[in-house]
Amino acid sequence: MSDIETIRQEVVDVIRRVGPTLGKELAEHLPDRNYLELWQACFTSPDILISHFSRYYLRYDITREDFIRLSPSILRDFLSFTLFSTNDQREQVIDRQVTLSNLHRQVSMQKMRLARSILRQIMRKIPKELHHEMCAFIAGDIAYFLAHREPREVSAIGEMVNGSDIDIIIVHDGLPDDILELIDREMMSFKLYYLRHPEYREEVDYICKHKLTMFGQLAYQTIDHKIASKIAYEAIFLAGSVEIFAEIKNQVEASGTQDLIERDFLQGLEERKVAMRTLLSVDASKLDKNTESLFFFSQERVEFQ
Repeated sequence: MSDIETIRQEVVDVIRRVGPTLGKELAEHLPDRNYLELWQACFTSPDILISHFSRYYLRYDITREDFIRLSPSILRDFLSFTLFSTNDQREQVIDRQVTLSNLHRQVSMQKMRLARSILRQIMRKIPKELHHEMCAFIAGDIAYFLAHREPREVSAIGEMVNGSDIDIIIVHDGLPDDILELIDREMMSFKLYYLRHPEYREEVDYICKHKLTMFGQLAYQTIDHKIASKIAYEAIFLAGSVEIFAEIKNQVEASGTQDLIERDFLQGLEERKVAMRTLLSVDASKLDKNTESLFFFSQERVEFQ
């Protein structure tokens, strides 16, 4: 029996013993096998059924020349958003898939509530007559109800955080400088509080920009434009002016940027298929940087070592 056949059998044995299993749970049961070996075994075994319960969205990886990626990464999808089962476990798969999907939705909603709480407290310090001059929205995997609580390290600061980050974007239409300084000061205070508090350990990221800057970024020319445009495309409203938020959403569509984002998504989907075919044929014991870049994002390197 070849090594890959041995791993396939080990995986099937685990699934038969414990029921429909996530990739991260397979890794816990088979600690001597690396992630790529397990992924290859699952995706080549005729005895294993594969059930995805994620949805994919576009992101841009500035460490790769092509920029376009789909999130979750292939590895994150394997670990957290795919169930592996046998033919006789179909009912169990449905039950567990619903439970896990609901869990990610609950985590997403909890993080969204925290973001809204931050914005409510900041808005109380801003004169009410200026509330119509700004809006705040959230993006990232929370906006797709895919947030998770897997511990991860923020390499830039060496701190462990509790899963998905909270990306808050504030867009204004000419707020006074003192209000912009207040927003920046308050957001930084909340960022440090939620990062260091042992009951939260949340990474809160934010950016505040003028509406005209946002509209200029919809040109979709540079990597910074593309990231900003994608964020506006996927945004969910948090606080402030619904009118400004609607204006941004309308401009994403009217400018043609929405079509460009959806075109890039389809390209990312094709590249995901190619990457998966490539990964099925590589030697899992000899991971080079190019193979790693197909399997997971550069930011995830610390998590998956």
